Amino acid sequence: MLLPQLAFELAEGTWRPGPVREVQLPTYTGKQMYTFIPTVRDRLVHRALRNALEPVLEASAFRSWVSGFRPRRNRITALRQASVHYQAGLRWAADLDVASVSEGATVDEVIDWHAEHIHDGTFLTRLRRALAAMPSPIAAGSGLAPMLINLRLSQVDKRVTGLRVVRFADNYVAFARTRDDAQEAFYAISDALLQLRLRPNERKSRIREDANVEDLFLIGG
Repeated sequence: MLLPQLAFELAEGTWRPGPVREVQLPTYTGKQMYTFIPTVRDRLVHRALRNALEPVLEASAFRSWVSGFRPRRNRITALRQASVHYQAGLRWAADLDVASVSEGATVDEVIDWHAEHIHDGTFLTRLRRALAAMPSPIAAGSGLAPMLINLRLSQVDKRVTGLRVVRFADNYVAFARTRDDAQEAFYAISDALLQLRLRPNERKSRIREDANVEDLFLIGG
């Protein structure tokens, strides 16, 4: 009875999110991170929302050079695209990891990003309700969070389309023929991030010369 009841509540607009449980988990670095776990009912709603949203965003929001958190687009896809640029002689790279990509976005902003592609006001109202129940709209633990990270960064991607760039999850690599061109690409991506109130991770971001493509897009790299 759970799924029919949820479907009815969503159709009628009577669904209300339940409480969110905060859990502290160790990361691969040994640090602790906080994740936020919705109820089983709400996780089902998040999955249903994502199932409806993902095909639309895949068709209209996400660039072909973006991999990670996407169907059939993973690190291998990103490495293949990076290898094409490297084999073309673009041996300098601006490598930028985005700091705290899931933090700082507002519910209004996230709904506005969706509204560029989704024009059903009733659906957006249901989505707003789901996002507003989380501590933040892209909080870790939501089934929507990976897709929302890509949607947030798609606003950055629009601003760097003139570059030869590959993005895997929250890691941008722009390829260039010279150090100066790579530095310009670094500044361009940094400026685009700033417009979304984001910034590069200073520890992980740098200019690379003749980097081994296999070393790109590594966790903790």
